[in-house]
Amino acid sequence: MHNMPAATRIVLAEDHVLVREGLKMLLSTQPGLEVVAETGDGRAVQDLVRESGAGLLILDLGLPGLHGVDVASAVKAAFGEAVKVLVLTGDLAAASVRKALAAGADGYVHKSEDAGELLDAVVAVLAGRQYVSKRIAQEFRPARRPGSAHEPGVATPREQEIMSLVARGLSNREIAELLEISLATVRTHRQNFMEKFALRNSAEITAYAVQQGYYDPA
Repeated sequence: MHNMPAATRIVLAEDHVLVREGLKMLLSTQPGLEVVAETGDGRAVQDLVRESGAGLLILDLGLPGLHGVDVASAVKAAFGEAVKVLVLTGDLAAASVRKALAAGADGYVHKSEDAGELLDAVVAVLAGRQYVSKRIAQEFRPARRPGSAHEPGVATPREQEIMSLVARGLSNREIAELLEISLATVRTHRQNFMEKFALRNSAEITAYAVQQGYYDPA
C-alpha cells in the first residue's frame, strides 16, 4: 500500500498516447493523486504545469519539440521545489543517464521497470527524497577525473554512510545532527567523495550509492 499526500495534481508529458493512458490508469488507483493535464509536446509542458497548478510532473525525456532534459531544467528553474519532476527514460546509454541526472529532476525511472517501481518513485519524490531506480543506477558511469588513469577505489565507511543519507534526501545540516558531527565535517566528506568519484550533484551521489549498494531506494 503506497501512502500518498492528499490532492497531488499531476501533469503527464509523454510522447506515446498509449503509454499516457497506462500511466493514468496506474495513477488513478492511488488515493490522493489526480492527473490534471497531459501532453506529447515538450514545448507545452511548462505552461501546462503553471496553468494546472500541478505539484508533480512525470516527464518522458524523448519528447518532440523540446527535449525532456531541457524541459526538466526549465521547470525546476521556474518552480523549484514547488513542482517535483520525475523523469521516465527509455535510454540506458551511460552518456544519456548522466545527462538525465544533470537535468535537476527529483527522480529517474527507466520505462522498462514495473508499476511498483514507478509508484515507489512517486512516493519518494513527493516526500522530498531523490530517487534513482536500480536499472538507471546500474548504467551510471561517473566521469573520469581529469588526469586520472586509475579507478578511485572504494568509499570509506563514513563516506558510504553520508552518501546513503544524501540519497535519503537529508541536507548537510540534518546529516551533521544525525551523525553528531560538525557541519564542516559533513561538507568536507561530501566534497572529498564528490571529487574522488567525479560526482556532480545529489542525483549522481544517489545513483552511485544505489549502484554500489550503499543505499536501497525501495
